[in-house]
Amino acid sequence: MPVSFPHQYSVSLSRVPASRARVETPPRSGAHDTPAAELDASPERMLLSSLGRCMLTAFETFAVRDGIEVRAWDATMNGTVEQTPEGQMFTSIVLQLDLELDGNVDHVEDTLEDAKQACLVLNSLRAPVMFETQIRTPDEASGELPRPFGMWPVPARGPTMPQRRAS
Repeated sequence: MPVSFPHQYSVSLSRVPASRARVETPPRSGAHDTPAAELDASPERMLLSSLGRCMLTAFETFAVRDGIEVRAWDATMNGTVEQTPEGQMFTSIVLQLDLELDGNVDHVEDTLEDAKQACLVLNSLRAPVMFETQIRTPDEASGELPRPFGMWPVPARGPTMPQRRAS
């Protein structure tokens, strides 16, 4: 029986105390007969969770450098797998970030860009990755709306390590 495409995958990752993360995946229909489905550990979901974890680790590293305190990090990675002339592959990924930050948040865009450049998983993907980011600060937690901060496709690029910015 032929398999219909595209396939949709979703993984959520939430930061828990100090550089740890909890990964959740919704049940996948039509895949209940495989051991990977029972564990929600399909290769597709593992790749998406690796992307989220890599971005968390890279962002935390640069946030310390830039004087930003990460109070909450929630990420949802949604990916589409399609049949292409080269075979089955991710054709798009959307990484939605909902962050609560404190400290030097005026430079968070630079910090996020540095994290993207340092994320091995992100820079190893052929599929375009779109970032949708919401930033909250403790002041905004009192009732103001979070500020949307951007939607960016990530261009293909070679590995580079960002240098510390001059203050």
